[in-house]
Amino acid sequence: MKLLNRLLALLVSLTFIAAAVVLVADLIAAWTGRRPAVIDWQATYRWAQRTTWDAGSVRLICLLLCLLGLALLTAELKPRRPTRLVTDGDDPAIDAAYTRRGVAQAVRTAVTEVDGVDRTAVTVRRRRIRVHAHAVAHEPSLASSIDDSVTRAARARLDALDLRRPPKLAVRISTRGR
Repeated sequence: MKLLNRLLALLVSLTFIAAAVVLVADLIAAWTGRRPAVIDWQATYRWAQRTTWDAGSVRLICLLLCLLGLALLTAELKPRRPTRLVTDGDDPAIDAAYTRRGVAQAVRTAVTEVDGVDRTAVTVRRRRIRVHAHAVAHEPSLASSIDDSVTRAARARLDALDLRRPPKLAVRISTRGR
């Protein structure tokens, strides 16, 4: 959603910039006594005077503007992704929460502290936390113990955060021997 909002903001700002450039160019042309530089405003005004509201071109313009407005309204009314994960505190009057980045960093730190894990990537979504850990196992029998240790460490850190609705934990471990 954030990407869509940024793209819409970019589109709207570029439209305003283009309109401002056209307006400035036409104003400079009018001040210097030259014919219109970009848009012939007089011809546009004459067209608007002789065109009725039930003309096909006016209806098409109105339809396009309505569709654009509906698209903007839909984009803004769509619920945005929550950026915080609410904690379950003792006092209901206190609103405490963690950011997604903070939860990801806490889980990443806990998983990285497990022996044998050298890299960790954590993605936090509303309903799921994905942990991808890269581990070095000297022996194949250590791979399963690393799997269990990483899952326990991530679960313990997630439980310690005391989230109101804790996301599901999905752990994937890539092991390579030395």
